[in-house]
Amino acid sequence: TNWGEPPVHIKKYETRDYLRPKCEGEDCDYDGVLLSGLKEEIKVSNKNKILVILHTSTSHGPTYSKKYPPRFEKFKPVCNSVDLGKCTQTELMNAYDNTIVYTDYILNSIITDLKDLKEYNSTMLFVSDHGESLGEKNLYMHGVPKSLAPKQQYEIPFIVWVSDKDKQLKPANNTILSQNNVFHSVLNFLSIDSPIYDENMNIFKK
Repeated sequence: TNWGEPPVHIKKYETRDYLRPKCEGEDCDYDGVLLSGLKEEIKVSNKNKILVILHTSTSHGPTYSKKYPPRFEKFKPVCNSVDLGKCTQTELMNAYDNTIVYTDYILNSIITDLKDLKEYNSTMLFVSDHGESLGEKNLYMHGVPKSLAPKQQYEIPFIVWVSDKDKQLKPANNTILSQNNVFHSVLNFLSIDSPIYDENMNIFKK
């Protein structure tokens, strides 16, 4: 969170500092460190249900240009200042778009690892906690109350990949998804019963 690490009540919790010694390459100083040993960790688990949560910060401002390795700087010139108002909107959008390129690489890497784990039925859910303003209406980053916020701050991606062809998604039918769907969808995918499970909030078919 913006105010430090939240209380965590799980048995295994690995920080960036824990993962870095096992990581190799320039990605280790960025969110790519989260991929280090991921496939191996899943392989050595003796559980029949595994939930892995990766918390990225790639597209979180204000230092967008510092959130990806140099090889992912596809759009130039970029904004290198924390004072976003001093950058042109083009520079700011270029820096932000480069974080999206890097995020795409991370998601593709996760999917590739999961495809290699053929003995598992897997899914990947990617969802953001908020969007970012990049100078529209002279607003930057996020945090404006929903009633006043532009759509750039609250319209977010919700990306799903599934390995099992039998586990299909419900038809979209112009349904608007949010973070609220994640909890119930994870319960459904892992076949976990709960008195607070809401089938209407689940994205997977039965």
